[in-house]
Amino acid sequence: MKKIEFNLLTEPWIRVRLRDNTVREVSLTEALVSAQDYVDLAGEMPTQNAAVLRLLLAVLFTVFSRVDAKGEPRPLMQSDDALERWSALWQLGHFPAEPVRDYLEQWKDRFWLFHPTHPFWQVPQAKIGTEYGAAKLNGEMSESSNKLRLFPLYAGQSKDQLSYPQAARWLLCVNGYDDTSAKPKGKGLPSVGAGWLGKIGFIQAQGDNLYETLMLNLTLLRDGRECWGESKPCWELEAPKSAERTEICCPDNPAQLLTLQSRRLLLHRTGENVDGFCLLGGDFFPLDFLQPVFSFQR
Repeated sequence: MKKIEFNLLTEPWIRVRLRDNTVREVSLTEALVSAQDYVDLAGEMPTQNAAVLRLLLAVLFTVFSRVDAKGEPRPLMQSDDALERWSALWQLGHFPAEPVRDYLEQWKDRFWLFHPTHPFWQVPQAKIGTEYGAAKLNGEMSESSNKLRLFPLYAGQSKDQLSYPQAARWLLCVNGYDDTSAKPKGKGLPSVGAGWLGKIGFIQAQGDNLYETLMLNLTLLRDGRECWGESKPCWELEAPKSAERTEICCPDNPAQLLTLQSRRLLLHRTGENVDGFCLLGGDFFPLDFLQPVFSFQR
């Protein structure tokens, strides 16, 4: 079994709906540079689509907070800069491929679903966490090992195993919407609580295609008045956080908030399929800091 496998920038895993209503799996890169060709995301559930949309937005916030539509390095310094950049992207009718590809290529090594030190959206140290089977990872069932579904949507091997593309999609969803069944491993730690998206709910602006939907949610100004700080998504950290239930400061930029690691996760695979995962509680910030981020999140 390969230690490094399935790069999300080149392998097809994001489900999109075409104009003829067919569904196709595409890579993360393709989902962004060809977003104008897709009507919408077409994951197994709306919650999964929300989690994937946030990943796509995190990339866009990061790229276009640093470079303009031509790929020239120009940090957003004032509100007029943000408005001009958004307008330039909207007038193009698509996301410029070169700056998106250049940025993702720079961080390609952080987008391996399986990697010995920094697997995407996971941490190796989570192996000490609560163990679950594939049926719990699959959000269409979310079946625990001690409470079986009477009428599950999957049966047999498809219930006990997930393909790599499936696992990648549900990995994002579990991080955002996980329940409170896991228990802290360390002493004196607070409950893991629900995932971040499960706490706040989710509202998005909807366009006529995926590009428009992403643009309408690409709010380059905080509260429509001032620029955000430089975006810093989770994959740009020197090393993925591993400590269980870590209190952090409220994120001050959208990419960090969009990639908040509510859970420490680690997928387990057998052969060419994922058959389970381990989970610990992840990052959180105090409830009295929730209100300032609602205007962006909703």
